[in-house]
Amino acid sequence: MAKPRVVIVDDDADFRAPIKAVLINEGIVVEEAESASQLRRVMETFHPDMVLLDVNLPDDSGFNIARHLKQNTYVDVVILFSMGEVEHRVSGLNSGADYYLPKPVDIRELLAVMRNRFTTQAVNPVRQTGRWTLDTTSWLLTSPDGQQHVLNSSEFALLNELAKQSQLSKPSTREALYTAIGKPNYSPESRSLDLHISRLRQRLSSDQFPFPIKTVRNVGYELTETMVIV
Repeated sequence: MAKPRVVIVDDDADFRAPIKAVLINEGIVVEEAESASQLRRVMETFHPDMVLLDVNLPDDSGFNIARHLKQNTYVDVVILFSMGEVEHRVSGLNSGADYYLPKPVDIRELLAVMRNRFTTQAVNPVRQTGRWTLDTTSWLLTSPDGQQHVLNSSEFALLNELAKQSQLSKPSTREALYTAIGKPNYSPESRSLDLHISRLRQRLSSDQFPFPIKTVRNVGYELTETMVIV
């Protein structure tokens, strides 16, 4: 399985350095950016699973960046804000951020967030069912060999829509999938859904069990195996 990839975005190098050291020690691939413009350059060649994003950057608001990332990519966003700034929590949630943590960051809390996001194998043994199973309570996807994948909100919404349609032996339209992830007014030229699906396929597939999804031309996407919903 590929190592998780994270970008730390903060204009304070002294803040970034210890977090980077801890994450690398945890086996995470890390890149850094000190501004919104540098983050854009980093993401041209480095495709992260998560962005740690300070709200106060020299060239843009972290909330604007978070909103752009959630609308155009499939990356998890963790907003970092100063203690006591309650309005930052509200703005962070409104921007679509997946998590928010106060500064100074408690490394234990940050690692707990990342382990919850990146851990794909449950601590307890999982019975192998031979089928893909979506748990709508815990937002876990279990592969036929029992491997569990923790889903974020967008991933769960996509899979839930695909799974429901698969039980009807129907594909999910692009419109329905965009609506599921909260983007009903999408542009027909937008390729963000294709990026979402590509990264989802890559993350959930193994050599033995590639994720069972296919493109349906001029319609959308369809699961090639019925997914059990529990």
